Amino acid sequence: MNTFFVFHRKETVLSSVDEMSYYEPTSAIEMHWTGYMLEYSKKIAEERTLLLMVFVSVLLLILIITAFLLVKNIKLSKKLKEMANSDALTDILNRRCFMELGLMQIERSLRTGDECFIIIFDLDYFKSVNDNYGHLAGDKVLREISQRVKKAIRPYDLFGRYGGEEFIMLVPDVDKTGVLNMAERIRLDVCKTPVEFEGKKISISASFGIAYAAPMNDMRTAIQYADEALYRAKKEGRNRVVFYGDYSA
Repeated sequence: MNTFFVFHRKETVLSSVDEMSYYEPTSAIEMHWTGYMLEYSKKIAEERTLLLMVFVSVLLLILIITAFLLVKNIKLSKKLKEMANSDALTDILNRRCFMELGLMQIERSLRTGDECFIIIFDLDYFKSVNDNYGHLAGDKVLREISQRVKKAIRPYDLFGRYGGEEFIMLVPDVDKTGVLNMAERIRLDVCKTPVEFEGKKISISASFGIAYAAPMNDMRTAIQYADEALYRAKKEGRNRVVFYGDYSA
């Protein structure tokens, strides 16, 4: 007896329309979802890039403002320091600053053994300038004479206003002959050209007293001796240079 085996192929048949609608568009849904995610990711990336640009821009702005304020603060501090150290009228060293810098210079000269000198000078008959031309004219004279002297001295010479029409200098790294020549040159610069004020020419002269500072004297003693020499210059007729001790009592 021959036996035959019959194989039947079983086909999968969807049981309902719902199942058909579920299975057939699966690839389309995935493609739609993938596209959506790509679009969303792109949008997120653009937003992050925009935020990063905004952050960098704000950071740069903060750095620029900080740098501007820092520079402005440095300039302001420098200006305030200059104002604190300068005479308001003549724009040269005020007395306090001159004394501080002068003490340091004398200490340095004492260490090195170099000579330095104190010069004190004042403007002759300055009161008559104020009386005859007014205080504004007197201020103009003080300013102009200060500028003439500043141009005549070296960058490292100290020059300040000691009080009223009286000025003080500390001259380092020079000998007696050198400081006498400097003082005489300044005297000529002061008196050779009148100061003009409102169409009027005001003639000015100055008397000078000089004394050793280092290495022979300290600041206080040097100023005292220079002041005595200045008094001697006035006593001898003004408009002259006198070195302390170069005269009989």
